[in-house]
Amino acid sequence: MLTFTIIILTCILALGVSLLVSHWSNGVKSGEAVKIETLYKKNWLSFFWISLRVLSFALVTAFLFLMLLSLFAGDDAAECCFLLMIFVVESCFISIPILVIYICSAVQAIRHCDYKNKVFLGCHCFNVLQLLCFVIFWSLLISS
Repeated sequence: MLTFTIIILTCILALGVSLLVSHWSNGVKSGEAVKIETLYKKNWLSFFWISLRVLSFALVTAFLFLMLLSLFAGDDAAECCFLLMIFVVESCFISIPILVIYICSAVQAIRHCDYKNKVFLGCHCFNVLQLLCFVIFWSLLISS
């Protein structure tokens, strides 16, 4: 499970880098040299927003994987989940802005229909499936 988590987070990093590279290469024809002036004139706010979206998605995915790993911790899965939730509550100055960025990213991915938002919508669907797995495993753990 830990190897799977590392592979998924590496893929998220590669996805983020590819989205950022595609942001810079929009409007440039193949074989055309890019001038430094055009790079500085690019929309830095859009670049920053894409970076924040990728970062928040990676952190939420890592948190959901940690929650799933804590369920498989053995006899003290409830204690491990409780400690993980305490960590999130105590670090609310970081987790609340990440959650707000994540929710804004999900709303933007649903409302707009371009390539980047479709990619992010697929990523958000992956996190919904992770959350669904966590809820199902948690209910099975409590019922047994």
